Amino acid sequence: MGDPATRIAEELELLRKWFGDIQFEPTGNWFLIPNDARASVHGWSPKPFPVAFHAQPGHPGAVPYGIYVRSDARVGSAPPANFEASASNRPPFPGEWGVLSWSIDGWFAKADVREGSNLLGFVLSFEERYRSGP
Repeated sequence: MGDPATRIAEELELLRKWFGDIQFEPTGNWFLIPNDARASVHGWSPKPFPVAFHAQPGHPGAVPYGIYVRSDARVGSAPPANFEASASNRPPFPGEWGVLSWSIDGWFAKADVREGSNLLGFVLSFEERYRSGP
């Protein structure tokens, strides 16, 4: 589906339209949203609620996986379900990171990042996980 670096640049441009403060680390194709306020709306903490994710090797052919959040993430007072508090594949951003098990159903990427599945759709799906609670 074309040059991987071009695809990631197009994905980042699309993500910036929704999340203007998103940060990108090219080593490993990691992205950081410093505060995903959607989590707080559904009772998640801490505040701010940083969220990291990455494009899997082989992107866009490989389905993205995992929502990386602070290792002290809570829903109300409980730790979230399907959560590894110490992520083995640690994001390259400061702090201690855990990972929520999460993937998107129906990943069908196309050559044009605006058609088919993309990282923006993956990130927008995080609200479904936040809404489900612990």
